[in-house]
Amino acid sequence: MNSELLQKIQTYHHSREGLEKLFYGLAETETEKWNEIESQKTTNWTALFCRIAEKAQKKSVITEVETEASYSYKELDEASEKIKNFILATTDDHHIGLHYPNSFAFMAALIGINKAGRIAILFNTREPQERLVKLAEITAVSTVFGDPIGELEYHAIEKIIQSEQKYQPRYGVYPTTLDDPAFVIFTSGTSGPSKPALFSHRRMIGAGVAWGLRTGMDSSDSCYISLPLYHGNGLAVAFSAVVFSGATAVLRPKFSVTHFWEDINRYGCSHMVYIGELWRYLVSADRGGANPNRSLKVIFGNGLNKSLWEEVIRRYSIAHVVEHFGATEMPAGALTNWFDISGYCGYLPPDDPKAQEMVLVDEELKPSPYRGEALFVVPGGKYRGYMDERLDERKLVRNLFKEGDLWWRSGDLLERNAQGFFTFVERLGDTYRFKGENVACVDVEEAIRSAGSFDEVVVYGIALPYIEGKIGIASLVSSEPFGVEEANNLYEKLKERVAPYALPYLLRIQREKHPATSTLKIQKAHLAKEGIERFLEMPHYLLLDSGYQPLEKQHYQDIIEGTIVLGIKGKQ
Repeated sequence: MNSELLQKIQTYHHSREGLEKLFYGLAETETEKWNEIESQKTTNWTALFCRIAEKAQKKSVITEVETEASYSYKELDEASEKIKNFILATTDDHHIGLHYPNSFAFMAALIGINKAGRIAILFNTREPQERLVKLAEITAVSTVFGDPIGELEYHAIEKIIQSEQKYQPRYGVYPTTLDDPAFVIFTSGTSGPSKPALFSHRRMIGAGVAWGLRTGMDSSDSCYISLPLYHGNGLAVAFSAVVFSGATAVLRPKFSVTHFWEDINRYGCSHMVYIGELWRYLVSADRGGANPNRSLKVIFGNGLNKSLWEEVIRRYSIAHVVEHFGATEMPAGALTNWFDISGYCGYLPPDDPKAQEMVLVDEELKPSPYRGEALFVVPGGKYRGYMDERLDERKLVRNLFKEGDLWWRSGDLLERNAQGFFTFVERLGDTYRFKGENVACVDVEEAIRSAGSFDEVVVYGIALPYIEGKIGIASLVSSEPFGVEEANNLYEKLKERVAPYALPYLLRIQREKHPATSTLKIQKAHLAKEGIERFLEMPHYLLLDSGYQPLEKQHYQDIIEGTIVLGIKGKQ
């Protein structure tokens, strides 16, 4: 680990001048790294991987927790070559599906797909089959590597890697451009149904450079990754930083509170990537006693609020935290706070030219200095965020300050202080965040309509005590009698249509239609503000281990006191 970086932060982060010294020093180093990469005429992120693998050779790049197997950079390069050559010999498909948990095989397949110059479509392994089939259709996927999706042609990754059959290699790494998409990640965005967002080779390399430098990662480090590799945090923020640094990724398919410290200590992990919910679960499960941490020094990710941040570094002796704000489909680099000043998701010196490339605006898109939706200037005036170009325009604002300017809307509310530090407040639009996942309300509403007979379906997130983010509730006007039996019939159907984190953990049954605006838009903000306060006036059902049950006074009290969490018994 780069201990010099930590020493510099501790020395300089106490003053404005010191912060700017750190900020501009790292920016200069970042520019030097990019100049080196571009001088090598790198056009595909896997070409950079190949150069690093050639130097690292037998150095471990991946250790799998579940299998206890360890793989070298050379082995990952060779396995990806097999995948690449297999693809070139068997299919002309430009979009290749990848549906598999965190593993050596996942990364071998992704690198192989990108070496072949194809785009990897990364499917969420938590999605039900019906949903996966639909997503494969809208992304034009007919071939999948990993686990099956519906009736699509699929190939077992390990079988190809272990096969003795050799395919004639046609080339090394296909010469894409840096701005070509390397893979597609499904994101809910800020409104509407899930959208396939493009992630370019440039951004994959940029993420490795950015987080490798900010976390002080080097070849002696091991980074624990339990976030899914089909999402940006696990793949771009963490794994790319590992490759850029010549480090080792310790992969677990799914985060486990029970095994976390055991894994960290067993594999000597110095770094880990997080979402704030992970640390909330760990702190909640902590029974006191001696500090369980024997190796973890650096944590990086997003969603760590000030109080939790301070509790984590105090309890577990964490030396360095890197918090960021970003989005899969954003046109610019993420905001980052790597200065070990708790509670903030990013920093820009107020007088820096880059501070002029981001603006906070109110609901009328008027500049709001200290609180508003974050807008980012689109470099070069060209934006490609989604596979469907029609979706791009919905994220853009033109001619905001002058003729011809172009800005990208984040859909997120941020606050900025006089020093230039940013705080994430909440998401805007028709989505909410639960258990580290963004839930598109439209997707859940569509699933409920297809599963029952309802005059109106309204899905939204509400804040409840002891829950990080918001939890989903569906307010329904049923065209037929609706009770516990009907609620659980709905539950059985929804399990096949939406991911577990997107299930409505509460149902609210109305007799009258929902209040609407003059333009007939249902007032979701008003419903969210009510929360579950009207449970005595109309039937409410809550999702527990055994299914939906009527919400009664004792349940309400348990929720308020945090002695029961919807969906599971007891505190998280």
